[in-house]
Amino acid sequence: MSSPHLEIENLTIGFESSGRVLVEGVSIIVERGNATALVGESGSGKTLSMLAVMGLLPEGITVLGGDVRLDGTSLLSLDPRARRRLNGSEIGLVPQDAMAALNPTLDIQTQFELVLRTHLRMSKAASRKRTVELLDQVGIPEPESKLKRYAHEFSGGQRQRVMIALALSCGPKMLIADEPTTALDVTIQQQILDLVARLREELDMTVMWITHDLGVVAGLADDVAVLRSGKLVEHGSAEQIFFASEHDYTRQLLAATPTLFDGAPDSEGAAQ
Repeated sequence: MSSPHLEIENLTIGFESSGRVLVEGVSIIVERGNATALVGESGSGKTLSMLAVMGLLPEGITVLGGDVRLDGTSLLSLDPRARRRLNGSEIGLVPQDAMAALNPTLDIQTQFELVLRTHLRMSKAASRKRTVELLDQVGIPEPESKLKRYAHEFSGGQRQRVMIALALSCGPKMLIADEPTTALDVTIQQQILDLVARLREELDMTVMWITHDLGVVAGLADDVAVLRSGKLVEHGSAEQIFFASEHDYTRQLLAATPTLFDGAPDSEGAAQ
C-alpha cells in the first residue's frame, strides 16, 4: 500500500480576529500517486483547505486548529520562508484563472526564467531550454516561437496549458488543480483534463482536483471528498461516491450530472 503523501487532520480555518469558523474539522488522507477530488459548491471550503496546505490563505484568515503534513512533516510548523520553498518545488498550483495568475507585464520566457532561476538556480540558457521543453510537454505548438508572447496573446486553453507548465516547472510531486477548466468551453475543458491526467501518469504525481462538478472528475479521481459549508460530509473511493453515496448532499451533486451516473460501475455511464 502506498504511503500517505498528504495528511489533513482536523483542519479548522477561520477569521483571525473574530474566530469565526469557515472550515471545521476536515480530515483527509491523500495517498502518494493518487488523484483525489475535493468537491463542493462555492463556499464549501474546498479552496480554502488547499490554500491552507500551501500557506496562501488570504489576509485575516488563518488555521485555527489541526495539522497538515506533507510526507510526514507538519507544514504548519515551518517558517514562511521554508513554506515558500515548498511551493513550486514540492507542490504546484494550477489556479482557476490563468489570465489573472500570469503576469500581464512579462513575457512567458521571463516568467518561467524567474521561477527556474529562483528555485533551481538555473542559468539563463538552461532556463530557456527548460521552458521550451515544458511548453512542448503540455502541447503548445512551436514553443520556441511563443517564448516572447504575453499572456493576452494566448487563447484561453493555451493560457491554461502555459499555467500547467509553469506549475510543473520545478518538478513538484503534487499538483493542485483548482477549478482549472471553469472558464473554458467544453471541448477545451476535456483537453485540459486529459492533459493533467496524462501528466500525472508520466510524472508519477499526486493530483488534487478542486471542483464544484462531480462530472468533471468522473474517471479521473481515485478518491473523492465532498465538502459542504466548511465540513466534510463524505469521503471514499470514486466508485463508492459515484455509485453508493450515503449523504443526501452528495446525491444532489450527482443529480446535477444524471447521464454520467445512471447504472452500475460497469455500465456505459461508468465508461464515460
